[in-house]
Amino acid sequence: MLSLLLVLTTLARIHAHYTSGDVVYHTMPHFWTGVGFCPAGRIDHEGISAALGDPALRLNLRQIAALPVGAVTHIRIHWLLELIQFWQYDPSGIPIYDFSKFDDFIDFLHEELRLSPVLEWMGNLGGVFSENPMQQSFYWEHLVKTTINHQIARHGSSRLVNWRYETWNEPDLRVYNKQNFTAHTYLDYVQAVRRGLSKAGNLDNQDGKVPLPMYRSLRGPAGLFKDSNHPLCWNLLELCSQRVVYCPIDILTFHRKGIEGTATEIVNGSLSLMAKIYEEYPNLKQLPVANDEADPVAGWSTSREFQADVRYGITLISTVMQFWHAKLAGDPLSRLESISHDNAFLSYHPHEFTQRTLLAHFRMNETKPPHSQLVQKPVYVALGMLAKLGSRAADVELVNMDTKHSVQVLRTVSGGLGGPGQYMATIFLSPEEAGPKMTAFHHKYTLNMSIANESAFVTELLVPKETDPYYIWRQAGSPAYPNATLREAMRRSQTPRLYKTGPIWQYNSELVINSASIPLPWAMLLRVCSASWPKLRRPQQLSIVEVTQREVFISWMEHPKSTQCLLSYEVWFKERDNLGRSADWMLISQDWHLPYPSFQYAPGDKGSVNGFYKVRGVDVFNETSPYSQIVEYLEL
Repeated sequence: MLSLLLVLTTLARIHAHYTSGDVVYHTMPHFWTGVGFCPAGRIDHEGISAALGDPALRLNLRQIAALPVGAVTHIRIHWLLELIQFWQYDPSGIPIYDFSKFDDFIDFLHEELRLSPVLEWMGNLGGVFSENPMQQSFYWEHLVKTTINHQIARHGSSRLVNWRYETWNEPDLRVYNKQNFTAHTYLDYVQAVRRGLSKAGNLDNQDGKVPLPMYRSLRGPAGLFKDSNHPLCWNLLELCSQRVVYCPIDILTFHRKGIEGTATEIVNGSLSLMAKIYEEYPNLKQLPVANDEADPVAGWSTSREFQADVRYGITLISTVMQFWHAKLAGDPLSRLESISHDNAFLSYHPHEFTQRTLLAHFRMNETKPPHSQLVQKPVYVALGMLAKLGSRAADVELVNMDTKHSVQVLRTVSGGLGGPGQYMATIFLSPEEAGPKMTAFHHKYTLNMSIANESAFVTELLVPKETDPYYIWRQAGSPAYPNATLREAMRRSQTPRLYKTGPIWQYNSELVINSASIPLPWAMLLRVCSASWPKLRRPQQLSIVEVTQREVFISWMEHPKSTQCLLSYEVWFKERDNLGRSADWMLISQDWHLPYPSFQYAPGDKGSVNGFYKVRGVDVFNETSPYSQIVEYLEL
């Protein structure tokens, strides 16, 4: 499909000072870019090492990292600390640790995926803490300081700038509280972690450098705060409220999910909890807050139909929009720092699509050797659409469709207001419906965009059936082992739909939305670029990894400030035969819409993946970026 590419010259101009007529724009950090999961298997060094080394899980993380730049920046993995192996005690009784497995995984996150960890200080590390209850406080302080200093010694302090540190996850739940914390020992543990963070970075101090503040920033208590049944988290808040300046945590983290699967429940639950906390402890209003697990409903592995299709993607976008509105509205979420989604799990049969994941996972046990196939779900697309939003945003608007339904509208801009080099991205979101349903809706919507001179716009749509691999799979009988033809069909439906003509067009400074033919629910992203916006830069870090015989997953990195106006990518391939001779370059992504930086190439039984690869971008003006570096791949 081709994009809608028109020249806009009659759009209204907006003024400086973050306003456009009656619209006020606020600086909007992208606060929703965290994901998380809990590894499967035993919770010890061997179990966590095996889980995080699993090729299927590594491919899952590669695909998550292959979203547009900035879509996912942090990943929160329970029990990550168990990758550190206790070795022995030194003569003075201080533990000595082997960091090799931890280092390997952190290097994979940083160097290959460009993701930063949210490191939860939770684990037992070969029994060090359970076997030495009287020394727990000292050992936690030592482990925290040693872990951070070890990373600084390996790569310098710059690597740790974007790391986040958090206390034990949901310590009031028995399933997580492996150390049997009491109210007293839990507070001792938190304060020990605090001391370890505060003392970290001494290696840099030897060179006259000051440790970065992020070394000393601690999040917590990552709790559910279920009334008096969860005393550990409440006791920590009591301690902090007495003297906030000595509070061991810097960012107050909590978990609030939905009940029936709606965004409104997530946000209202967060508002209610923070209002209760502030009523009890008004001094804590000084702390930033974060909802670490802002998911539609608890229980990631429970099969739910809405998690398979467009509805989960719509709910995630709506969650972000409603949190933004709540943040602008003032207390009790005015200090919201971030939200995170626990959806980076690896699904399993027979719930390939219906578990709370970003990708559907098919374990292909009939191949030799067995391998995994991953298909991007609509919620994956939703994160990609959100990544295209600008750096300043208005409050969320509600546009009435009829007496019962409204469309949510979030307008964002980047670049100089009223001058050259401007960009606007607006998300239109239909109501959260059980759908798919049809509704007649025709509405004239005035853009009032910060765009001058020649501009181009493109619309992308997330909609049932057409952008729903789950629908394609079900139509084919929901096979456990989808064949190559079905996998290609699913992947052709896993990206947003592009329009050349359709529900959006422009005339006399008005944007007309006509969704009479679009089934509910849907999300629409409108991007408008001025011709003077920075041009596409060369794709970086082209990577090709094996999926199975004659099939590879290709991904690359985007430059953070040059892809807002990207239309699609082109992937080129030059085959190399057994004698080392190469053919002509072929555009292997012909007829594919590739708005995100990845492509799965499977030329079939008679084709070959051996050869050379390169990638370039195409923007909304049909101008191309320079090619990436050429990478050769040889199948073993």
